[in-house]
Amino acid sequence: MKKAIRNLLALVILISSASISYLHADTTFIRPTYNLYAKQVSFDPNELVFDIFIRHTNPTETVFEYAGGQYFFNFTQAFRNLGRLSYFYKLGTMNDTISDLFPRTLIPRSASISADTTYLRLAINVFPGYGNGMIIPDTGNGGYGVRVVRMSFKNVTTSFAGAPGNNIRFKNSLTFYTKIFAYTGLNGHVNTEVTDSNRHFIDFLTGVTPAPVANFIPKEFSMAQNYPNPFNPSTNIEYSLPVEGKVTIRIYDITGREVMLLVNDVKPVGVHTARFNGANLASGVYFYRMNVEGVDNKKFEATKRMILIK
Repeated sequence: MKKAIRNLLALVILISSASISYLHADTTFIRPTYNLYAKQVSFDPNELVFDIFIRHTNPTETVFEYAGGQYFFNFTQAFRNLGRLSYFYKLGTMNDTISDLFPRTLIPRSASISADTTYLRLAINVFPGYGNGMIIPDTGNGGYGVRVVRMSFKNVTTSFAGAPGNNIRFKNSLTFYTKIFAYTGLNGHVNTEVTDSNRHFIDFLTGVTPAPVANFIPKEFSMAQNYPNPFNPSTNIEYSLPVEGKVTIRIYDITGREVMLLVNDVKPVGVHTARFNGANLASGVYFYRMNVEGVDNKKFEATKRMILIK
């Protein structure tokens, strides 16, 4: 009888041990590691074209099933050089084949520039579910891994000043930053953030001679939308002059009452920025109107709306 009890106890311990081992194996995981690269394709004074690559760096320890990613880049205002910027997928729309191996559903979405014109952003794709992600390789493209997407960062109205390698970095902090997600063994293969900003690298050209604004002559008058907008309490108003002229920029409230004469001066050819501070004004909708009396009887008028929120 005692022997039977001992055998039963041993069997219970064995089953319990197996259950514990199984539970342990199912709830622990090895985090995949990676290197993330932004690699320059081409650069001229008006356009930087670059690829984003990702490579698996611990393939002997775990599989890296990519669930999603968002890719943000800071750039300096000195590099911007007062220009109007654009950011887009180099080969066109999201329906084009813009990646070597990446499924279109996993390519990051909605290329845009932040409202305060300080960083580039690619929004995260829709998570595809475990088993439908991309298995990230540890080789390919000269050691860079697999290409995620090709992007174009363009200066529409002036030339970039300096080299991109000195002026663009992955955005790795604050509310919006570069993030990478993978499906792991944690809690039944849910997607898990595996971001490691120490593994985010820029491979861009350095040492380019800056291109001064003075070398650029606008083809026509223009007044851009203020940035940021909405704002609190300051915002920038950028305008271009193809000829020298007397410039006035007036600020009006929603009733049409003039609240400030922001610019009243003769300005040379080029791209200019006026900074408006609404610290002494109430929140609400305001309008800014520019008038130019240029040489050779060239004239220009434009009005735009802006929003002050305190």
